[in-house]
Amino acid sequence: MKYIQENAWSFLSVRYGAYVALALAILQSVADAQVLPANYQSILSMVLVLGGVWYGKKKYQPELHPPQLAEYAIQPVAQLSTPVQQTGDLVWMIEAKKYIGLRENTSKTAHNPTILSWLKSLGAWWSEDETPWCGVFVAHCLMVAGVKYPTHWYRALAYLDGGTKLELPAYGCVAVKTRAGGGHVCFVVGQTAKGDLVCLGGNQNNMVSYAIYKKSDFEQFRWYGKTSRPADSRYNLPIIRSVTSAKVTEA
Repeated sequence: MKYIQENAWSFLSVRYGAYVALALAILQSVADAQVLPANYQSILSMVLVLGGVWYGKKKYQPELHPPQLAEYAIQPVAQLSTPVQQTGDLVWMIEAKKYIGLRENTSKTAHNPTILSWLKSLGAWWSEDETPWCGVFVAHCLMVAGVKYPTHWYRALAYLDGGTKLELPAYGCVAVKTRAGGGHVCFVVGQTAKGDLVCLGGNQNNMVSYAIYKKSDFEQFRWYGKTSRPADSRYNLPIIRSVTSAKVTEA
C-alpha cells in the first residue's frame, strides 16, 4: 500500500469540509445567491461544513501512518544508545532502521504481513516467512532507495555478484557471509570498541536486529549505493557500545 503524507490536506475530512465552505462562499458572495435563509445562515453553514467533514471521514483512503509493527515486534536484540540522526543518513539505512524488532511469525500457521508485502513487491513466487529472508530484507531496503539489487535477491550469496567490492567495510555497505547450508547478508552500521562489526540485518534470530560479527566472518563487503564507492567518511565506523549479541541464528 502506498502511504500518503501526513498533512492536513491529505485527510478527506478536512478537504471535504473545505470544499463545502468554499462552495457556500462562492454561491453567496460571488454568485450573489441567497442559498440559505438569512436568519439561519451561520448555523446552517456550520451544519453543512460539518456534514462534509463527516462524509470525508466515511470515505476510504490509504493509511496515513507507517505500518504498526507492535503486534509482531519484540524488544530488539539491542538498540543504539542514541537516537539515529536521519539527516545525511543513507536512504536504505533509514528504511532498514524502521523495522528494528520486526520478527517473523514462528507459528508456521500464519506469517508476518510486512514480510509478505516485501515478497510481493519484489515479485517472489512464495508467500511465507519461514524461508530465510535476510536477502529479502536487504533487497526491500535497496528497492525503496532506488538502488539496483541482484537479480537473485533472495539468495544471500547472490549479493557477491552486484555492487562494488570494498577492501574495508563502510557504513551502509552490504556484508556477505557463508553459513551452514547457505549464506547471510546484512548492513554494516558500526563497530565495537574491540573492532568487531555491528551489523543490522533481517532473519537474525528470526527478526530484524543488530548483531556483532568479526570482520573475518564475511566473504566480502559490497557497496550498493548509487555511486560507485562510498564517501570517505563512511569508512569511519561509529563505535557502538550498546550492542552485545554476538550469537544469532541466520537460518
